[in-house]
Amino acid sequence: MAASAARRPRAPDHVRPVPNERLEIRSDPVKGRGIFARQALIPGTLIEAAPVIVVPAAQCPLLDRTILHDYYFHWDGDPDGEGRGAVALGLVALCNHSRRPNARVRRNFAQDTLDLVALLPIAAGDEVTIDYNCPLWFEPQD
Repeated sequence: MAASAARRPRAPDHVRPVPNERLEIRSDPVKGRGIFARQALIPGTLIEAAPVIVVPAAQCPLLDRTILHDYYFHWDGDPDGEGRGAVALGLVALCNHSRRPNARVRRNFAQDTLDLVALLPIAAGDEVTIDYNCPLWFEPQD
């Protein structure tokens, strides 16, 4: 068995998951789980490029009936209606909403990623927040 494992080709380095040294998940007593900076970030910093699973528009109403409703993003189409969704496979999905966000999510269609970009200086230890840009299903806590 070890001989066959030795002959198995290794995956190229560029497809291995890359740890994100900039972020950590912590719990906020009011908002619950969120993303916090592990190091200072300057405006314009690409904090994370999260790969996505693009969900066909016809399947988004199914997601809306699950817990994933709170975590997936609008991908394309009509911003206020029909369009595909994107399930982020990264920490960006855990960013909390703020009316005064310090980061934003940019849809990167060429790379099929949701790019989390700093809008303001973010100090180490600060929560990274975004504006959900949609009708909220909860009472904002900031």
